[in-house]
Amino acid sequence: MLMDVRITDFDELRLRVTQDELDAYKARNTPELDDITDYLSGKDNLLDADAIAARLFAVEKADVFLSHAHRDHDAVVALAVTLEKLGLKVFVDACVWGDVYALLLKVDQARAELPLQPGLFDYTRATRNAANMYMILNVALQRMIDQSELLLFLDSNAVRVQDYVEGEAYIGSPWIFAELMFAQMVARRPRLTGTGIENLREVFAKDDSDATAPMVRYRLPESSHTMPAATLNRLISSATFAATLATRFNLRSSGYDFLDHFYQALPLRAAERELLGWTKDAT
Repeated sequence: MLMDVRITDFDELRLRVTQDELDAYKARNTPELDDITDYLSGKDNLLDADAIAARLFAVEKADVFLSHAHRDHDAVVALAVTLEKLGLKVFVDACVWGDVYALLLKVDQARAELPLQPGLFDYTRATRNAANMYMILNVALQRMIDQSELLLFLDSNAVRVQDYVEGEAYIGSPWIFAELMFAQMVARRPRLTGTGIENLREVFAKDDSDATAPMVRYRLPESSHTMPAATLNRLISSATFAATLATRFNLRSSGYDFLDHFYQALPLRAAERELLGWTKDAT
């Protein structure tokens, strides 16, 4: 990873994306899980962590990793669609989570269901199944973050846990907490030569009425930089206009043009400019 940025007031970001575009993105990025036997191996039929991760996270690398709350899912997909139009590869991890829970249920049915009692599971076995599955996913997420150039934490009202302690910020998602903590620890890598992003779904249901409340609060980790949603919206509008002109006049354009302008809007440190391959006088 090269950089992480918190987008403040993400609730206020308004992008022009059609429902057909949203549905098409979700369809392209939501994996269809096979029978559970495809994820078992060895004489003891152990869960194959590599096989599961490879199926759920088929995209090996992304330009932008989006960390967000479940309730913002459609707005996040709209941002992903917009960035895709600018030529970037975007990873929205929440797209895989409906199937993850379906897979976990299959695992429990095969390994933890009580004899002659369909739908009832052995607590110890089911707990171990969930712990193993979440460990597999957490490692896969960290790999995706490490291989992405930019992590955007989309901070909104849906992310926060209200608290009476003034001056303290808390979040209810262990997945956002894990992603942001890993983003602070992962090694920073320079941009590749020649080249010029959920939290995760935490509930079984697809709408807020069935969503479970946070069970634990986590102190919100700091991001390397922050950017208001209004600034991000302005940068996207400018990049979209520039891309339209480039197409009309057959000029060169890529998603890295947008990323360059995005980084220029941040108060970069010298080490970050060096990772980008920029000289001290570059703008």
